[in-house]
Amino acid sequence: MTREELMDLDRQFDHDTSIGGLEAWASYFAQDGVMIVGKGIDIIGPSAIKKEMESAFSMPGFNLRWEPIDCDLSVDGTLGYTYGTYVRQIMDPEGNVVETTGKYTTIWKLQPNRQWKIALDIGN
Repeated sequence: MTREELMDLDRQFDHDTSIGGLEAWASYFAQDGVMIVGKGIDIIGPSAIKKEMESAFSMPGFNLRWEPIDCDLSVDGTLGYTYGTYVRQIMDPEGNVVETTGKYTTIWKLQPNRQWKIALDIGN
């Protein structure tokens, strides 16, 4: 994996989630992958992450997009991170789009099956 490929993987994660929604989001996490949500609560594994994010993805007008800014890889090529900015949109009760922006960091880990999966994801 090169740095360019890691950036492309993060962009593919964004693209797949924009099309496939919750199922796509959860599929990118390793079996022991962690998503840190509000107040530092850790959600572990794709099934728990899917359950946690179900309400967000079902909100009217929900849209989540992100773009990596940069990344790096470990010397041995088994661990990497990406970070960037995201935009989340929902509709308020009056039908207006409410937009929230923030930053994220995703740590990617090479799995035994040679696939890259998310080991840790956090956004603010």
